[in-house]
Amino acid sequence: MSNRKQGLGALAELSARSALSRRHVLAGAAAVGTMAAFGARPAFAKTTMTWMGWQGYETPILSGSFLADNDIDFQPTFISSNEEIITKLQAGGIGKTDLITMYFGYLPLMAEGELLEPIDTAKIELLPKLIPQFVAQDTIKYQGNLMGVPWNWGSLPLMYDPAVVTTPPESWLDILKPEHKGKVAMVDDPLGNLLIWGTVVTGKPMGTILTKEEMVQVIDKLIEIKTKHARAFFPSYGDMSDAFARNEITVSAIGWEAVAVWTQAKGKTIKYTIPKEGTGMFMDCLCIPKDAPHMDLSYKMINHIISPEPQKQFATEQSAGITNLDTVPMLPKELAESYNYADIDGFMQKARLQPVPPTESDGSVATYDDFLNEYQRLSKA
Repeated sequence: MSNRKQGLGALAELSARSALSRRHVLAGAAAVGTMAAFGARPAFAKTTMTWMGWQGYETPILSGSFLADNDIDFQPTFISSNEEIITKLQAGGIGKTDLITMYFGYLPLMAEGELLEPIDTAKIELLPKLIPQFVAQDTIKYQGNLMGVPWNWGSLPLMYDPAVVTTPPESWLDILKPEHKGKVAMVDDPLGNLLIWGTVVTGKPMGTILTKEEMVQVIDKLIEIKTKHARAFFPSYGDMSDAFARNEITVSAIGWEAVAVWTQAKGKTIKYTIPKEGTGMFMDCLCIPKDAPHMDLSYKMINHIISPEPQKQFATEQSAGITNLDTVPMLPKELAESYNYADIDGFMQKARLQPVPPTESDGSVATYDDFLNEYQRLSKA
């Protein structure tokens, strides 16, 4: 079996065995919500465009009159994991899918697996407006071609209840203090947990690039937190938000800025901080799947999503980081400051973009398969 197929197979297996639920935008959202099957046709003369992404990520597409202006019948398919996109593309989505949103770390593997079209940068009118540190990432390029357009980002901070925790925790290990026993929130987010605790346990800045022994140590620590300190191993961030709102938890072993927004809507104030060890950072890219049926409209949709008004709407509704710098002055002051747009380099020293574990090892580095197998110990603990 080729390395390409081995890597994609590992991702598909993880998708089947454990959903990466970081961006479940609606509390208690179903694992997979699908609004239309591939190939569905409306009864009227519009162009049907299919898209795959997290629920809530369709917000900028629906912004303004883009769909009406281009006579588009928009058919989204919501996902419960990034790996699910790979699985769906392999299972018949190629040639039927117009656009996807994907965590940047998976792009090299998808490009090698011939699941993506290279981006024609001449057709991305707003590319010069995007945060240059993101566009310059080698991971989103393959054989000299750009494979995805960065459009949103964020970090995985430590969430805490300021009514109980009056001083922001300085270290991730502070959640193990006796006063938090039974009140720690965990979320079933495999890669997210590794992005944080890979660094906390080993001290390495890239918590995803570990030896097999270090990977075991990381999972051992997470099992300790789950069995001795956690209130629950929540299936989604929405569930964690609900638990904060019910005053069941005081701190989290993983977080996402949007949780504070959702919890505030429930009448409960939650804050977040990046501890001294730092944390993981995510960046999602807009990608065009191989043989996309409406290529010109796919490019139009990308340009719409990264334009200022749709970016503003997404940022404010989801408390999200966006990439078009022309949008930043349009954001609420607190939101703009929380993502530190004025010092992106400084932010990226605390919240780091990290690759997924490699698909094959040089003999010392743990592979994605190694991670998958270890994570199952945590899931079953």
